[in-house]
Amino acid sequence: MLNHMMTWVENVNGILWGPAALIFLAAIGIYLTIGTKFVHIKKFRYILKQTITNNKKDEDGAEGVITSSQSLFTSLASVIGMGSIVGVASALISGGPGALIWMWIASFIGMIIKYSEIILIIKYRKKTELGEFVGGPALYVKNGLKVPALGEIIVLLMVLVCLCSTMIQSNVIIENTLNFTGDDGVSKYAFAVINVVLVGIVLVGGIKRVGAVAEKIVPFMSGFYFIAGIIVIIANYANIIPSIQVMLQGFVSPVAVGGGVVGYGIKEAMQYGIARGFFVSGAGQSVFTVSHAPAKVKNPVEQAMYAITEIFLVTIICTVTGLSILTSGILSPEGNAAILVNEAFAQTSPFLGVFAGIALILFAYSTVIGLGYVGESQLSTIIHAGKAKIYRYVFLLFTFLGGIGGLQSIWAVTDLFLALVMFLNLIVMLLMSKEIFKTSNDFWLANDNEKRKQT
Repeated sequence: MLNHMMTWVENVNGILWGPAALIFLAAIGIYLTIGTKFVHIKKFRYILKQTITNNKKDEDGAEGVITSSQSLFTSLASVIGMGSIVGVASALISGGPGALIWMWIASFIGMIIKYSEIILIIKYRKKTELGEFVGGPALYVKNGLKVPALGEIIVLLMVLVCLCSTMIQSNVIIENTLNFTGDDGVSKYAFAVINVVLVGIVLVGGIKRVGAVAEKIVPFMSGFYFIAGIIVIIANYANIIPSIQVMLQGFVSPVAVGGGVVGYGIKEAMQYGIARGFFVSGAGQSVFTVSHAPAKVKNPVEQAMYAITEIFLVTIICTVTGLSILTSGILSPEGNAAILVNEAFAQTSPFLGVFAGIALILFAYSTVIGLGYVGESQLSTIIHAGKAKIYRYVFLLFTFLGGIGGLQSIWAVTDLFLALVMFLNLIVMLLMSKEIFKTSNDFWLANDNEKRKQT
């Protein structure tokens, strides 16, 4: 029965993440791009300067409980391990080399979608009974569209995504740990328990502790992972051009890897590239965007800018991951996504293999704590914040189960729930697009006028 169910899930995913999805997402991306006057293209350099190089203090009187950068890193924590490392490996295993190009396309479209989404999240956020700020579909659907039931459905689907996703990421943690220590039949359960304890310690501290931990782990490990990945690519420099060629070939026509034994079609490259690309960016799905809700800002656009930076940074990590795997020549349909990057790095140097494993464990850990916050914060938008805390215990149970279980079937189920969240949420965003455009365009008009005055 389980096999029949998984076959059904795969068939539905083939539709939801297939050509129709690309057309739908591209149409929405173009519509939002035009409505916001190409802001993520025209203002790209300015946005990077404001969000990366400009270390301005939080504005006086701004509502929120954590800084904009902490919100950014909490959001990055939710995707950077699972998405830009394990997600890329999964896309390449299931869709072939061409999937990486489809991931780039999905990320570019995702920039303006996530930018627009954060505007709604900040605009309609609320302060809970426990003094924390939360935002998401339940609030902007209820207060914007006046259809609270739809928002609640989206939130429940988001919670399911978080529970499935923590299983994936916990599996990554345990698989990489066992790759170092070996599995004696008992250690997997012991490590799974240790993981649950370490996750629980952070979640008890709420968003402030989650943000503080993410702000320390994510930039440090991202920088070192990037450098290590570049070393792997340079070490395999003879395979760089062939890897790019096979990527381009897989983008427009069927391609074979592994000595030509197994071929990948364009449909698979598109399906898994788009699915993992949007999984990486989190665009339109709310799950990986609501972490921006507690940020201390006065205007929603001030935080929405971080969406552009976030996806740009994640896409760089994705590219390094993809090229590390392809240039190492270890891509195989039978590969294990959880440790494929580790194997690619280890092939270049045992030291780099150890480093990659440690980096993946830390990235995965930061992702789990990010997901823990997301699920609880979203439940608190539809029920009392105190009652929403019960989610922590359910989440930790799924974290344990993921640590001792498999991975591939959970990816398929997660893709299904993510697709449902995304399509429902994107329809809502279309219906509320006039608000998005007005908020964005008014901000940039005022910003441009202020800069003219200063000159």
